[in-house]
Amino acid sequence: MDKLQNIFTEQTNRIIERKYHIIADLSETDFVHRYINPLKQMLVSLNVDTEFLENRIPFILVVPHNIVSLSYQLESIRKIIDEKQLEYIIKPEWFKNAPGVLTPDKPYFLIDVETGYARQNITPKKCVKAFHDEGRFPLTIDEGIALITHFPEVLKSHWIDLPGSILIHKFAGQDAMERGMLGALPPGFGRTTFVPTLYYKFYDSLRLYYINEMTETPYSGSASCGNRLSW
Repeated sequence: MDKLQNIFTEQTNRIIERKYHIIADLSETDFVHRYINPLKQMLVSLNVDTEFLENRIPFILVVPHNIVSLSYQLESIRKIIDEKQLEYIIKPEWFKNAPGVLTPDKPYFLIDVETGYARQNITPKKCVKAFHDEGRFPLTIDEGIALITHFPEVLKSHWIDLPGSILIHKFAGQDAMERGMLGALPPGFGRTTFVPTLYYKFYDSLRLYYINEMTETPYSGSASCGNRLSW
């Protein structure tokens, strides 16, 4: 229990340090009372292995986008790991949950997170099928941002594909048009499913982009969890 408590405290402190409560229009005390304490009470019932393996994390505290915007969360990470300002061509708000993926609308736990390291060079679509067969769940954009919020070092080893979310094509297409980038869009863009990917490796700066669900990449893998828990 002490180990669980320590992990939980570290993640809670990180959220408070980045002032999520201000974006949620709450005082720190009210934010903790409303969103953190109920999760803290669930620790006693969590049945998780507290050992950190190379690519496995016991649990992660997720603050969903309806509580704190993903753009704010992503920028908070960039300020910690990146010295240079980056204008995001693709915004995290341009993604939504993939069909059939249900996530809580209040802060929650991801249990038994695999960072995607074990799924490198496998298409996101094949990964989703494998997760279904194994009783696991693909991570969403909210959950991927939570992963690198608490464990940014993961970005040094591989790109993190998040097939629990899909790109909303019309917004990306609109942005490309405004930038005069339509010629850069892949053929059949509007008929293809794209999923978000987070990366740092090879670029030495935090970036969000998208990847075709049928693309195999040797340095990119789909992240998953064993369960999602909320009160």
